[in-house]
Amino acid sequence: MAFTASGDGHGYSREVPREARGGNGRRVRGRLTRRLSLLSFGLTAVAFAGIAAVTFLDIEPTVTAPSGAGHQIEAYTAPATPAIDALGERLAQKPDIWTVTPDAAPLFRMRSLELVDLPANYEVREHGRGGRLDLMSFGDFDQPGLHLHMVVYRMGGEAPPPSTLFVDLARRAAETGVGVAGIGTPVVHDTKFGTAEIAGVALSHAGRERLCQAFRLDMTAQAPYQMLGWTCDDVPVSAPEIACFIDHMALVDTASDPRLAALFDTASKRQRPECGGVPIPVPPKDA
Repeated sequence: MAFTASGDGHGYSREVPREARGGNGRRVRGRLTRRLSLLSFGLTAVAFAGIAAVTFLDIEPTVTAPSGAGHQIEAYTAPATPAIDALGERLAQKPDIWTVTPDAAPLFRMRSLELVDLPANYEVREHGRGGRLDLMSFGDFDQPGLHLHMVVYRMGGEAPPPSTLFVDLARRAAETGVGVAGIGTPVVHDTKFGTAEIAGVALSHAGRERLCQAFRLDMTAQAPYQMLGWTCDDVPVSAPEIACFIDHMALVDTASDPRLAALFDTASKRQRPECGGVPIPVPPKDA
């Protein structure tokens, strides 16, 4: 007799032959397999529950810092990027077009009593290649009475080749929305800056046409500057009167261009008596 353990308790039983025990062995292995499957399923469920808690409840795992002294963070030196640096410098430059510069300080004032009570405007435009336009306007082209528009051009790398008065006038007039319908034969007249070209012109704006006088003064022999503009009135403005308007332009004290300062200093010594010395500066509004 041999002592065995059964599922019903402990007792004595006869020894069962090896070949007679096959069915019971298969049943034991089946129960063991099912238990292992249940255990594996349970562990998997617990793992998925933990992942879900971290994902949906935003639970951050606790990280234990290593013992001992902290590690030093080594300095990082970025590699040179000349192409990107050159692009940044290029973008920081002014574009190769004319753009309005609202914070630019005016360079010029008018000293003419005829302009004191007229509405006025001063605008500065700059070009990426060095050019600058100072535009002074007095009076309203679309209203009766005196209107004066004067442009002082500091030439830069964008300066076009020399051309006729008509071409320059058409270019500057178009920038203000004014069209040139016709131009007469230019005459010359002396000013304190040199000889000016003056011609009668027909100008139009917003369907209104006026007979005006256009003028141009080339000062490049002394400095890279050109003056151009037009004046309109109910009664045509004469060439001597236009020359006096030009002579009444003065340089502001804050102008820093030494070439421009030298140009005006030389011109002041050529002030013509017929234009008079008007001590009242007339700055355009908002200048």
